[in-house]
Amino acid sequence: MDTANLISFTLFAFTAAFTPGPNNIMLAASGANFGLRRTLPHIFGIFVGFMGMVIAANYGLIAVFAQFPELILIVRTAGLIFIAYLAYAIATSAAPEHAPLSKKPFSFFTAMSFQLINPKAVIVVASAISAYAADAADPQTASVIIISLFAFVTLTSTVLWGYAGMQLGRLLQNATHLRLFNVMMAALLVISLVPVLLDISVSDLQLPLTE
Repeated sequence: MDTANLISFTLFAFTAAFTPGPNNIMLAASGANFGLRRTLPHIFGIFVGFMGMVIAANYGLIAVFAQFPELILIVRTAGLIFIAYLAYAIATSAAPEHAPLSKKPFSFFTAMSFQLINPKAVIVVASAISAYAADAADPQTASVIIISLFAFVTLTSTVLWGYAGMQLGRLLQNATHLRLFNVMMAALLVISLVPVLLDISVSDLQLPLTE
């Protein structure tokens, strides 16, 4: 990977990781409602699940999607249904002291599994591998760089979004204010899916889709 492509991919990775998307919005909501410590399994689940996709994509997953394009439709549909459910769950969350025992933060396994049907995560990974690794002069080196950079920005961004949510939660001591925050997070989660609903690709947007 030459210097120009390295700079380009670094900007892509940071933008994709830190801008609002399903993962980051849900982390902020979890941090606000449950605190950073109880959100850690969610954070590490995202990291392991997303990095598993990045590694798999570097070693053949993109070829599978190319051969069976209907898999993308399955991922998109399953992801949309699940994220709609999550938006509802966030919007109806009560303040921690009033929430039923069933209201719990994401587990490690749930967060990890969600990455497989997160349509934006799939598009980000596919775009990165196709644009920066497939035609690289040294694909092996390019793959190592892509995996390393994605690992750094994914872990950093998830921790920061969870921490930011926790700080917001401390400011929202009033149950009504916290409920309003949850409704806003649910609305942002739905809005983040607009590009997928409209079937807008990364090239159409001319911007990397968020993680």
